[in-house]
Amino acid sequence: MTARPTTVKMPPMVASLVRSGLFLTGLLLLAVGLGNVVAGQSKIAQYDEVLSVTAAPPEAHPPALFPSVSEGEERHQLVRAKLAFYQLLVTAGQLLSALGVALVGVGILRVWMRAARAPADVHVSN
Repeated sequence: MTARPTTVKMPPMVASLVRSGLFLTGLLLLAVGLGNVVAGQSKIAQYDEVLSVTAAPPEAHPPALFPSVSEGEERHQLVRAKLAFYQLLVTAGQLLSALGVALVGVGILRVWMRAARAPADVHVSN
């Protein structure tokens, strides 16, 4: 005996959403954006802690054309650059999430409006 594959019946609205490009694109952008926000927030907390531990570089009073930089100053500058990158990542993630939510909303609205305009399958006998 061969087993027949089972088919799952989806409501027409859900089936239309699964085929909607706007809805699927919105879900993808929302997922990527939320991932960026979560990853960025955790790294920001980590680098904030490292930044508070490292000493701030002292101000150089005599301006020099090529000032010498200590290892501590380099580490401090590197941590600040990484912190700025992760802050940018969180901002980009928030923008992607907002765009994703907007596209999901537009996709749902379009599917809903099409379903409202579609003629009912009413058979009239003559």
